[in-house]
Amino acid sequence: MPPLQTERLTLIPFTLELAEATLYNRSKIHQLLGVYVPDNWPQPDYAEIMPMIVEGRRKDPSSAEWIRMIVHTADHIIIGDIGFIEPPDTEGNVEFGYSIVPEYRGKGYATEAARAIIEWAFEQPGVRRVIADCLNDNFASIRVLEKAGMQEIEPEGDLLQWERLKLNRND
Repeated sequence: MPPLQTERLTLIPFTLELAEATLYNRSKIHQLLGVYVPDNWPQPDYAEIMPMIVEGRRKDPSSAEWIRMIVHTADHIIIGDIGFIEPPDTEGNVEFGYSIVPEYRGKGYATEAARAIIEWAFEQPGVRRVIADCLNDNFASIRVLEKAGMQEIEPEGDLLQWERLKLNRND
């Protein structure tokens, strides 16, 4: 599973080894990847689901490519994570989310990573639609989703729903 490379970022598949290191021995990440791991990564929401990610990798190691660490290539530091909750459902939908550590926010990294992961998803068999959501007062995420080509669809209360359809639906 090769990483995705953008102009400034490397999106590394979250293998079982990396997921276990994140959960149990963060210093091992540096040994494995040669990157700095900031104290505030992963962010709280992602840290909360790490046990489920580890369990998921144990059941299906190939699912690692659907979630990735975001590494700032020049700085050799993990700055966030991005990925899909699950591989495509029976209708071809994948839902994604992301987080960036505060020191690297507001510099376009989330948009750069989102564009790359969405394009990658559309290259995968069965993916027809990428979806996401964010709170209606999360203006930074709204802007990221807009710049990543997502279109706002029907909101659910304070939660805005977003989608981007695959242009060529012949897959």
